[in-house]
Amino acid sequence: MSWSNSKSQAFWVLAALISLGGPTFGSRLPLHVERERIDEIVRRFETVEQHSNKLEQPELRHDLDVPIMIAREGYPVETHTVVTEDCYILEMHRIPHGKNNAPTGPGDVRPAVYLQHGLLCSSADWVMGIPEKSLGYILADEGYDVWLGNYRGNYYSREHCELNPNKEEFWHFSWDEMGKYDIPAMVDKVISATGHQKIHYVGHSMGTTGFMVTMNKRPEYAEKIMMANLLAPVAFVEHMKSPIRLIAPFVDEIEWIADFLGLGEFLPSSGFMDLIADIFCDGGWLQGICESVLFLMCGFDEAQVNETLLDTIIHHTPAGASTFTVIHYAQEVNSGGFNAYDFGKEDNQEIYGSDHPPPYSLADVTVPVSLYWGQNDWLAQPADILTLLTRLPNVYDNYEVPYPNWNHLDFLWGIDANTLVYPQVISNMARAEAEFGGVKS
Repeated sequence: MSWSNSKSQAFWVLAALISLGGPTFGSRLPLHVERERIDEIVRRFETVEQHSNKLEQPELRHDLDVPIMIAREGYPVETHTVVTEDCYILEMHRIPHGKNNAPTGPGDVRPAVYLQHGLLCSSADWVMGIPEKSLGYILADEGYDVWLGNYRGNYYSREHCELNPNKEEFWHFSWDEMGKYDIPAMVDKVISATGHQKIHYVGHSMGTTGFMVTMNKRPEYAEKIMMANLLAPVAFVEHMKSPIRLIAPFVDEIEWIADFLGLGEFLPSSGFMDLIADIFCDGGWLQGICESVLFLMCGFDEAQVNETLLDTIIHHTPAGASTFTVIHYAQEVNSGGFNAYDFGKEDNQEIYGSDHPPPYSLADVTVPVSLYWGQNDWLAQPADILTLLTRLPNVYDNYEVPYPNWNHLDFLWGIDANTLVYPQVISNMARAEAEFGGVKS
C-alpha cells in the first residue's frame, strides 16, 4: 500500500467516523455515508492537515489550576509528585480536611480516600463545581483526607524522567500501564503520607478500568484497599453507544492515522476539535457541549447538564490522553472481552507469548467493590454492567441510579449527583470503614 493511498484511506475512515459520531448516535448505525458529504468533510480535513505544521501546540484552556481552584473555595490544599516504576511523573492534589473540620491534634486521624478520574479528564473533575455539588469537597467535609489522582499524559502529569511529551514515544501507553504503574504508585503515595494500611478508592470511567487492571497485574494491592467505589464502571464495552465503537472496525487504520498525524496524544490540536464540533453542532445552548470532545465521546443528559458549570467543564476537558488509550477501548468492542492491549499477532507473540492479548480476570478483583451505574450511560451500558456483575467475586453494593436518563458524566457534574449518587457512596464508605477498618501502620 503506497503512502498516498494510505493517506487517502485514512482521511476517508476518519471522515466516516466523524460524520456518524454526533450526540444522537445509536449503538448499531450503518457505516454508509453519502459520498457528497464525505467529500466535503475530507476537503475540510485536508485543509486542517495542510496547515497543521503551522499550528503551535495549544495550551489547554484552564481558567484555574486545581490547587488554586481548591484554595479559592477556602479548603486546604497540597500538591504531591509521584514517580512511577517506568518513570512517568504524576501530580496528585490533596485536600487534607474540610473547610470547617481541621484536625484538633495528633490523635485526630481521618480516613484517606483516593479519587481517580476517567478518560480525557483530570483531578479537576472532583472539585470544579461548588462545594455542595463536588465530591472532592463533600468527602473532605465528611471528615476524609482526600487525594485526587492524575493519570499519565493529562495536563498535570505530562513529564517523564527521559521522554518528551512532544515526542510520540511518550504516548506509547494505554490503560494497561495506568493500572500496572500509575494507580499503584499513587496508592503508595497516599499510604506513605497518611500512615494508613488501607485506604478507600473511588474511580470514575477509566478510573474503574485501571483499578481492575491493577488487581490483575499487582494483586498485592488488594491488601491496601478497603473498598473500591466504581462510578460508571467500564470493563466490557461490547454494547457501548459511544462513537468510540465506530472506530472498532478500523482500529488498525486508526493507528495509522495516529502515526500519520503525529497524534500520540489523542486530539491534541484545537483545530481538530473545532472541526468535529463544526460538523456536529448547529448552535444554540448545545454548542457548549459540542465544543467538548468529552461530551461527544461520552454522551450527555440534557436535563442534568449544569449550564452554569458548562463553560468551566469545557475549559478543563479534554485534559489529555494517548490515542492508544482510546483505541484500546475500541479493541474491546471488537473482542467483546476485557483484555490487555492488542499489538497485532507478531508483537503479541513477543510481548505476551501468544497471538492474542491475555484476558483480565475479574476473579482477581477480590476487594469489596461497590458499583454505581445508570441506564443511559453511553460507555457503561447495562448489558455490559450485568456481565461485570456476574464475574466480580466480592460485590458489596450494586447501585442503579434511580433516574432513567442518568449518563456517564452525570456522576461528576449532574445537577442531582449530590442527592442521587454521593449519599450512597458516603454511606458505603462509612460502612466499609466500620467493617474493614482503616488501621494505621
